[in-house]
Amino acid sequence: MRHRHALAALILGTLAALGPVAPARAEPYFMVRAGAKCNDCHTNLTGGGKRTSFAHIHARDILHDLDLLPVPPSVKGFNGQLHEYVSIGGDLRVRNTTVFQDEFRRQTGNVPRNRAFRRDVTSNDTEVNEFLGYLQVDLLPDYVTLYGDWNLDGGVTNREGFGLIRGFLPYDTYVKAGRFFPTFGLRVQDDSAYIRGRSGFTFTNPDEGGEIGFAPGPFFVATSITNGPSGDKDVQATVNGYGVFQDIPVVKNILAGASFARQTDKRWVAGWYAGSNLWRFTYLAEFDLIDDRSVASEPKRDQYAAYAEVNFLAFDWLNFRGTFDFVKVTHDRDQTRYAIGAEPFINRFIQPRIQYRINNGPPVPGENPGELVDNQDELIFELHFLF
Repeated sequence: MRHRHALAALILGTLAALGPVAPARAEPYFMVRAGAKCNDCHTNLTGGGKRTSFAHIHARDILHDLDLLPVPPSVKGFNGQLHEYVSIGGDLRVRNTTVFQDEFRRQTGNVPRNRAFRRDVTSNDTEVNEFLGYLQVDLLPDYVTLYGDWNLDGGVTNREGFGLIRGFLPYDTYVKAGRFFPTFGLRVQDDSAYIRGRSGFTFTNPDEGGEIGFAPGPFFVATSITNGPSGDKDVQATVNGYGVFQDIPVVKNILAGASFARQTDKRWVAGWYAGSNLWRFTYLAEFDLIDDRSVASEPKRDQYAAYAEVNFLAFDWLNFRGTFDFVKVTHDRDQTRYAIGAEPFINRFIQPRIQYRINNGPPVPGENPGELVDNQDELIFELHFLF
């Protein structure tokens, strides 16, 4: 026990010194590990944003935190509840990123590719990567809710603002309208993942419109109609459906789902995703097919994106994660990313992270190596405060 606490204290101290404070958005591996749906843990039923009372009550079971800090038993953690009808939430992430790159080779006009380790440090920066605040007003608890999600980093920008009606119709049907993130695929924490950035569904591009969904038993199905690109006469339509099945022999829980989005009359994307458990391992994967005829240059068109993730829960409080990203681009302009990292939960409010990521992109003759963001390595430190 003494060694376990000493190790966790060392990890926390190292990350606190090298890289400050971080938030996680949605974490699909929690859903697979716990056998719960997105709407069990988030006010936004499609995932991400403010956590529900269920998530606070079962935080220890979901996060497997170490509860390291010597807090007296009489001190109770804040659950975000300000009033019977009003609650708040928040996420803060400060990130330190060190970028490694090899020397620019004038003979070939580029830098070497596919390098796990590079010799030069080209930059080292600490930034507030994300600072989010959430507000929930239950006009009629469990029936009518107003919800807001704001980016507080350097100003105040509304990311989501919608009204939610539920509890009146069978099959746990809900309706929401306003500004929100259209539902599509696995809402992994990393917006730069190719399945998020190249499909066009990240936590930085909300849209205005309406959504209807159903959540009977282990299933969840939602569809949305939103504005799509501004200034046109078209709309964007998405549909996403999945099932989370518990108590499966050997693997415990299974997630399986599919998504489709018609973004414009010249672009659509379709995705299939799945996840499961085996012993202390939790794994996820998604494959997105992209048809984009709106890109004027055919050699720059994405064809498909893939993502795979493996998590290993060690000592209950420490998660190791490895990820793989791939995007197929016409004319051999494919890109890949590999990452490995550790994510200890100090307690239910604090999560440090460390990650090493290898980015491999096509050579770009004549480019400044500092601009080759698709062909470099990164060491990332974070410390996540959440409630």
